[in-house]
Amino acid sequence: MKGLTLIEEGYCNDALNLVTSIESPDVKFTYLKALSYVRAANKELAFEEIENCLAKDSNNVEVLILKGKLLWSIDKVDEGNECFWAAHNIYPEHNEVVEFLAIQRPRAMQYYTRATKEVFKGNKYLAMELIEKGLELFHDMTRLLLLRAAIFREQKDYDQALSDLERASKFMFAEGLQNDVTV
Repeated sequence: MKGLTLIEEGYCNDALNLVTSIESPDVKFTYLKALSYVRAANKELAFEEIENCLAKDSNNVEVLILKGKLLWSIDKVDEGNECFWAAHNIYPEHNEVVEFLAIQRPRAMQYYTRATKEVFKGNKYLAMELIEKGLELFHDMTRLLLLRAAIFREQKDYDQALSDLERASKFMFAEGLQNDVTV
């Protein structure tokens, strides 16, 4: 696509002129328009085009990632993260989703470490708060889910414990923890 080539070569204004002069119902074209607006530093119009894209195809991973990055750029980090999680649900192997997870995992791991210490201190309430914060960063972190399941089980909330165990089992292999978990 000529517009994408212009953007990649740094000719943002030329790309913007090109894509705004053409009307097309194609989501890829609308995405290109949004990308042109981002590169031209017109975030308001970029958001407008992103919303147009998502109205046409709410499962477009590229659009979700672009929206997430744009939200981050205006300090709406949590909303941006949610866009990346939505992209993760659709295509977890996308290189930018994988990069996002690589950033989130160590941050969530810090909450896991702190929560584990609180469990051993007997402060399960604080441990649960830390687990929740960790899960906000990394929704499906197996270690956090298993720790929360153990706390739920101890509190005799078996339904919640089972729910977390089932969820954790789905992601255990992706995290390479199958050998660390025993029955």
